[in-house]
Amino acid sequence: MKKTLKRVLFLLTGICAFSAAAQMTEPLPVDNQVRQGTLPNGLTYYIRHNETPKGQADFYIAQKVGSVLENDEQRGLAHFLEHMCFNGTQNFPGSALVDWLETIGVKFGQNLNAYTDVDETVYNISNVPVARESVQDSCLLILHDWADGLLLEPGEIDKERGVIHQEWRSRNVGQQRILEQLLPKIYPGSKYGYRMPIGTMEVVDNFPPQVLRDYYEAWYRPDLQGVIVVGDIDVDRIEAKIKEIFSPIKMPENAKPREYEQVPDTEGTIFAVGTDPEQQYSVFNIFFKSDVLPREQRNTMVYVVTDYVTDIVGAMLNARYNEMMSNPDVPFAAAFANYGRFLVSATEDALSVGGVAKDNDMIPAFKSVYRELLRAVRGGFTASEYDRARSEYLSRIEKVYNNRDKTESEKYSREIARHFIDNTPMPGIEHEYNLINMLANQIPVEAINQTLKQMVTEDNRIVLAMLPEKAGMVIPTEEQLAAAMAEINAENIEAFVDEVKAEPLIPSLPAPGKIVKEEQLEKWGATKLTLSNGAVVIVKTTDFKADEILFDAQAIGGTSVFPDSYANSLIFLPISSTSNGLGDYTNKDLQKYLQGKQVRVSTSFGDYTRDVAGSTTPKDLPTMMELLYMTFTNFTFTPEEFVATQKMYEGILKNQETNPEYIFGRDLQKALYTNPRRQAMSVEAIQGAQREQTIDIVRKMTANAADYTFFFVGNIDMATFKPLVEQYIATLPADAANVTKAPKFDASLEIKPGDKEIGFKAPMQTPQTHVAVLDYGNIPYTIENRAASNIAAQILTNRLLKTVREDMGAVYSIWAQGGMQRVAGKNNTVLQSSFPMKPEMRQEVLDFIAKEFKNMESNVTDEEVAKIVEFAIKSVRESREQNDAWLNAMGGEALNGVDTFNGAEEMYKAIKPADIMNFMKELNKQGNYRVLFLEPEAAE
Repeated sequence: MKKTLKRVLFLLTGICAFSAAAQMTEPLPVDNQVRQGTLPNGLTYYIRHNETPKGQADFYIAQKVGSVLENDEQRGLAHFLEHMCFNGTQNFPGSALVDWLETIGVKFGQNLNAYTDVDETVYNISNVPVARESVQDSCLLILHDWADGLLLEPGEIDKERGVIHQEWRSRNVGQQRILEQLLPKIYPGSKYGYRMPIGTMEVVDNFPPQVLRDYYEAWYRPDLQGVIVVGDIDVDRIEAKIKEIFSPIKMPENAKPREYEQVPDTEGTIFAVGTDPEQQYSVFNIFFKSDVLPREQRNTMVYVVTDYVTDIVGAMLNARYNEMMSNPDVPFAAAFANYGRFLVSATEDALSVGGVAKDNDMIPAFKSVYRELLRAVRGGFTASEYDRARSEYLSRIEKVYNNRDKTESEKYSREIARHFIDNTPMPGIEHEYNLINMLANQIPVEAINQTLKQMVTEDNRIVLAMLPEKAGMVIPTEEQLAAAMAEINAENIEAFVDEVKAEPLIPSLPAPGKIVKEEQLEKWGATKLTLSNGAVVIVKTTDFKADEILFDAQAIGGTSVFPDSYANSLIFLPISSTSNGLGDYTNKDLQKYLQGKQVRVSTSFGDYTRDVAGSTTPKDLPTMMELLYMTFTNFTFTPEEFVATQKMYEGILKNQETNPEYIFGRDLQKALYTNPRRQAMSVEAIQGAQREQTIDIVRKMTANAADYTFFFVGNIDMATFKPLVEQYIATLPADAANVTKAPKFDASLEIKPGDKEIGFKAPMQTPQTHVAVLDYGNIPYTIENRAASNIAAQILTNRLLKTVREDMGAVYSIWAQGGMQRVAGKNNTVLQSSFPMKPEMRQEVLDFIAKEFKNMESNVTDEEVAKIVEFAIKSVRESREQNDAWLNAMGGEALNGVDTFNGAEEMYKAIKPADIMNFMKELNKQGNYRVLFLEPEAAE
């Protein structure tokens, strides 16, 4: 405790002008829009009216219960119990809970979900259409059953054992195995060393059902449960129903006290080093442990101050590490800093710095990351660094504040859950915004620097290192890591020098162009502006969010025009194009320039289409326009930053060859495509990428602004917007007489035709088979066919979940996806599923899936379609109030002339099972049903 209080007491002296010290520990007000109460049995409830999204609500139940409460014979039962909440309750036996929710448009996995952590378990039913009061009541009844009405039938328990075993199998990969091995050393004398939620398969496979019921009865009880309802509901009515439904639940007599596991202080440094053949990279962390604030102090200014200061420390450390990564000679591929929960423990926080080593020897990267931390500790952060970090922090909270009237219910629900579980502040954004602005301007950089010094200690220190187990890898000993830290401790480390570019991003602007024509697009409620250089701008003003403007420029024609000699540069392009500079500004310069501005602009170039997109706020719109202009006119890299990006990702990818998922993805691409640019990213591709080719690709893709239609959607003031358009878009290089009207199709970029089944093998530490099933072809792109592809995928998903997951127990997670490309060559449509599974059941599962693909030609029921249509209609109605939905719809229509947005609800209402069956017939008859799988071979 003393570690936390010492830090806070210092901060109190640093902000004495802000508030008297006594006020710092007084409880903060709770959001006055939240109705809160506690029933006589101890259950807590929270209710908030919110109309985003309109006509919907979220229903949560949070439990202060997790795997740390298990005894050794119960390891895995907290997580198992979470699964059983979907397999039969008092009022919803069997699969009735999931089945009924799907009839009202609530999809399992997306709107209906849960998670189990070491100290908490949270269940949610989200985005529920609540126009009918009976739906509200039924959702509360589900929460009631989760709290006190699980059936826990032995047959259902036995079926779920297989599902959870497959979940364990899919997660029991390199890093997970290392952590399981090292946690007892990291948490000496604490249950946290032995309580990962997945548990042990010995317990999962063999526990008697009564043991699970005993755990449920002991810990799922009112004093540890919080019911949360947020959405377009009547607060008074919901409160009355909560009292009616939940008050009869009895608080157990002589209940076990809910005691929180403490993490003991440790002298000096604990070194925990582990290896695994499937670990993908050499990663290390240095943790400096500190006590969490006591629960009674978390809903106070003490917590707010601590949270602000530690966030700022993390931001400034990360900025320094990011700046270092622009140097190709830095020994780490990535470096990071964070302050928060110490690994799995809710009762201990930690400052953590860490990195990923580029080379086989971790020590140089370890030294570099530690040295930079000590540079900050000894020399402090500069005033200019703090100004940027504070500006970014305030800019983000300002955006939240400005959008407060359109805050999604999910955000409120999760905030309330955290308040219930951790007692963290929940004052409401109006109060929080004013509080943070006042606080940030009162805390000087000296207070930040002094706090960092107190966070970095010689005791309570943990060094965690996880490395690949392979030839040539240097595994550091504890003595070598200790010696490396001692060496850096003894160095005379120079203070950081903050270099900031003073010149403008655009040295000189050309004379503005003109808007030569203005039209109204009634269908979209938008304005079309034709510019003097031939470019077209379409702008739709909305009030969906006060502080959001989205932008997307779409054009036909893509990277298929480049020769195969550009293949490596094209493979690496999605990565390299995130680290570019603009004009005289390097990427490092841009990161500093954009601090405190909510702006993003990015490029994405496909085989046959081009896309330049961005987002901003009304205040920062001029900056986004600057970035847009420079992206089109002077996209570049310095040689050093390009090589630095290459080396960064080489370091991350170089050990992927032993990872089964990577092997499967790599071999799948080889089997399906002949073109070299279609292959998986690899160290060889990264090394073969060329800076000059990359610049050439981007500049040719953006050479003619008249190819593009520029879409803007959001809170746009046209009087401000039009001059910006004339200055930054109408002046872009453009040739309206030579617009690209059609892409260059290349057959080698298409998936190979045929129905050949292909298998691969690879050594695995935990045997599982990776499978991909694809059915692809060419079907006319219409709003109806696009919907049919999605509905077919969801029907297939439901059938796979019921049979392959629930009945067979062959997988943990299995889904199907359907999609159509607007601009494509030979094959524009695919229905596919990809999943890991139990190796022994491969053929049985594949036979079932093949049968279902064929079966869907003649057997699709009204009930199956109705459930999915209900969800689709709900999603369509939501999208009418979302900027990104309008942006994507208009941009999509610009590519192929098909409007999939207007009239979508009416289209879904008209869809029949015959439409889905006809779609499947058309797809199947093209003869491109492919199965690819990776099987385990004995690991050495």
